[in-house]
Amino acid sequence: MADQQTFLLPDLGEGLTEAQLVSWRVEEGGRVEVNAPLAEVETAKAVVVIPSPYAGVVQKLHAKPGETVAVGAPLITIAAPASGGGLEPKPGTDEAAPSTLVGYGPGGPGTVARRRPRTVAAPSQSPSEVRAAPFVRQLAKEKGVDLAGIEGTGPGGRITRADVEAATARPAPSDADGDQRISVVGIRKAIARQMVRSVATIPQFTEFAIFDATRLMAAREGQKASGHPMTPLPYFIQAMIRAVRAFPLMNSSWDESRDEIVVKHAINVGIAVNTRQGLLVPVLKAADQMDVSTIAETSTRLIEGARSGTLGPGDMSGGTITVTNVGASGPVETGTPIINPPECCVVGFGAIKPRAMVVDGQVAARPGAWISISVDHRIVDGALATEFLTALVKELESIRA
Repeated sequence: MADQQTFLLPDLGEGLTEAQLVSWRVEEGGRVEVNAPLAEVETAKAVVVIPSPYAGVVQKLHAKPGETVAVGAPLITIAAPASGGGLEPKPGTDEAAPSTLVGYGPGGPGTVARRRPRTVAAPSQSPSEVRAAPFVRQLAKEKGVDLAGIEGTGPGGRITRADVEAATARPAPSDADGDQRISVVGIRKAIARQMVRSVATIPQFTEFAIFDATRLMAAREGQKASGHPMTPLPYFIQAMIRAVRAFPLMNSSWDESRDEIVVKHAINVGIAVNTRQGLLVPVLKAADQMDVSTIAETSTRLIEGARSGTLGPGDMSGGTITVTNVGASGPVETGTPIINPPECCVVGFGAIKPRAMVVDGQVAARPGAWISISVDHRIVDGALATEFLTALVKELESIRA
């Protein structure tokens, strides 16, 4: 006889409620070992490979690729020969014990513990000249994409899932009128939900200012001369952190269930990043404990990880205030950023370029940029927002090399 264990989709981190099944790594009737990859799923924050908590024979796959699976819903049923606890003993042990994956919890079927998931490292390079993991090759096959014609954006030029999806998103007629229909799933679906939630539930307003970036640019030149060049972003973040310390209410959230304002102790800065998958917001944890060099190093790692698809959900959760550099990829002056719920504030920076400014009564050309802040009006009134924005401008204009 064999005992059947049904593995439920676990909470993949920070309260995520669902995930989209991207592909199976196993098939019904096949054998699977503990910790062997079961499936690849895409959450609102990242693509994650789920390892098997049991060893045995796959009896049933409870979802099809492309379907959304709720946390706690059946994912897979595995049968193992009855032996004590009903599961095979772990290799190298004499006792029959539940072969559950560390982090999911050893309780009955479906009993899971919260864990910080990891993104499984890509398998070794294929003998083919094309560098792509097996599941990426399978996805490309299913979508009819020729990997040889794709330039990989992953480490070492490896082709990622995002690269394949970007290739499939190229315009193609889908009906007689030539209209194209794009299925909204995974991260794009999550972005849509988050934006609707933001606009529908948060009464938000935006204020604007221009700052003189002369000192900031001088500091950048000093870093460049020392062999450690930086983008403006680390300086933006550092100045924002200092302004938040003076006005901690900007680093808060509204608790819908209790009608309370929660002022956060840690300053965890979300960084809006444009990727092929859509807008992702990796989080610079405990940013208030970092100097500008550490902010630069860590933010670069997070941004590169978001674009290559190597970050886990934990890297994109827990933010308390968000920054978006709208002028990073073009001469954008400013914009009206939308708050990332449940945060209170988002700060947007425009392009730094020469502007006419009055200095000591004379008009002079100086580097400058627009700043825009959108805030939750339930928490922050206009006067406080103005004071915060004024403090932020002051911090930016007093940066030292």
